[in-house]
Amino acid sequence: MPADVMDFGTEESLQSIPVPALAEDEEQIGRQLKRRDRKALLGYGLSAFVVIVIDEAAAFHFDMAERFGIAPILARRALYLVLTTALWAALLRANRRLVSKTMHDKQASYESVLLAYDNALGLKDAYTGGYGRRVAFYADGSASAMDFPHAEVNAAREAALLHDIGKIGISDAILTKPGELTTEEIGAILEHPAMGAGIVESIPLLAHHSPAVRHLHERFDGGGYPDGLHGHHIPLAARIIAVADVLDALNSDRSYRGSMPLDAAVTEVSNVSGKLFDPEIVGVVTDQSVLHVLRNTPTDYPSTHNDRSN
Repeated sequence: MPADVMDFGTEESLQSIPVPALAEDEEQIGRQLKRRDRKALLGYGLSAFVVIVIDEAAAFHFDMAERFGIAPILARRALYLVLTTALWAALLRANRRLVSKTMHDKQASYESVLLAYDNALGLKDAYTGGYGRRVAFYADGSASAMDFPHAEVNAAREAALLHDIGKIGISDAILTKPGELTTEEIGAILEHPAMGAGIVESIPLLAHHSPAVRHLHERFDGGGYPDGLHGHHIPLAARIIAVADVLDALNSDRSYRGSMPLDAAVTEVSNVSGKLFDPEIVGVVTDQSVLHVLRNTPTDYPSTHNDRSN
């Protein structure tokens, strides 16, 4: 059975995938808040300075300095300026921490939703659990190596966790069938991208991943499904996931075949570059430095292969 049709994972207990996007988002927002706070403090300091100057000018005009001297007045104003500036700084710092914590909690909740869907597939089929997380790892590594904008890397990684969600709607008898599928059963399998896109699109939090889920089985030459898109008309995240999906499928055991070494899987993918897959993305995964990272997959992302050397 072709890898792009029967691409199930395994029922292994995996730790949560790391969230590099989270730290980068927090750092970026943190820098923006610090710049905003510096501007606020500068504006406050300048306005306070102007008020103090005007106040002192009025004091001199009305001969207040002759009665009390200038030193006590300046000391009082300076103390006022220092104390109020310190108070502003403390309030702004607390605001930054609150915003950062809110972002962290929101992102953590969002990631838990994605992982919950991946776990749900593990309950559906013994070959599926954790599969989305490994594909997400491959997609993240490939997109990062291409120096895509952070938002696009993050989108590919997140969509990869959801890419096979449509298989929830496919009969267990088809998903777990050890032999060749019939024409009717293959037709049912081919419906899962559209079903998955429908599921994702119905959830506002995840709806923006619907195009990637729907089109990850399109072919670069236009011969894929469900809509026959070709080339760069296929969403970028879908093109990235398509390569990651097949790499992991070939490098993992299936009910109908054993796994193959990662180098051999990359060769198979390269042989259909430009036909099935985006040549630019294939070129990245064939790069030795990228292959080294993929070959030395962390234990958080174990591939489901037998005791064969990669």
